[in-house]
Amino acid sequence: MARNATELFAQFVYSVELSYDSLMERESELKTSFTAILEQHGGEFIHFEEMGDTMRAQCAFARYEEDLFHDICDDIAPQMDSFVEARFLFVDKDVNSLHIFVINNGRWQESCLRLPEAGPLSRALLDKDG
Repeated sequence: MARNATELFAQFVYSVELSYDSLMERESELKTSFTAILEQHGGEFIHFEEMGDTMRAQCAFARYEEDLFHDICDDIAPQMDSFVEARFLFVDKDVNSLHIFVINNGRWQESCLRLPEAGPLSRALLDKDG
């Protein structure tokens, strides 16, 4: 079984100005291109859920690495325009940190939350592994 250090949760939001047919076409193109981007960067277990004017995606990665997240955002950002935007949550499965991105109008912004150690047992484990 593969060990994956990161889980990605993504949400894409479509403009209410898109017609139903335009939204369906845009969603299909986005699923194809986003899948290719995720696979190019080592993404596994890619799953999409369409939900009206939004679409969710989920994916796992072998490593938790900020440069990886930036590369994914750089690759998808050109598709985020006035008709679609995205939010990404990269979760460190060891529960050490979260990276959050918003992407719109071809640009992305990042926020990171580092979680405190739970206590002496967590510190001992980090010292042992480090």
